[in-house]
Amino acid sequence: MRRIVVYSKSGCHLCERVISELEQLKSSEDFELITQDITEDPELYERYRNLIPVVSVDGRVKLAGAALSNSITLKKALEKAIACQRDMVH
Repeated sequence: MRRIVVYSKSGCHLCERVISELEQLKSSEDFELITQDITEDPELYERYRNLIPVVSVDGRVKLAGAALSNSITLKKALEKAIACQRDMVH
């Protein structure tokens, strides 16, 4: 099963939108969704504080920040990132 991690922080509206879209995609895609608050880990905070939300699929960062800001293309970008990683596994 693919593992998707969304690196985010509390109060990030774009992060919330990305997580919501991924939760909806779970109905048609098989993956584990994990959210990681970067403020709980100093190393993650330093790495991602200016990039959130960051979407990692099976340990590889696929999307971040501005790439996820357009609500019209958000769902397509997430679907593409998931499908691309799925194709690499098979």
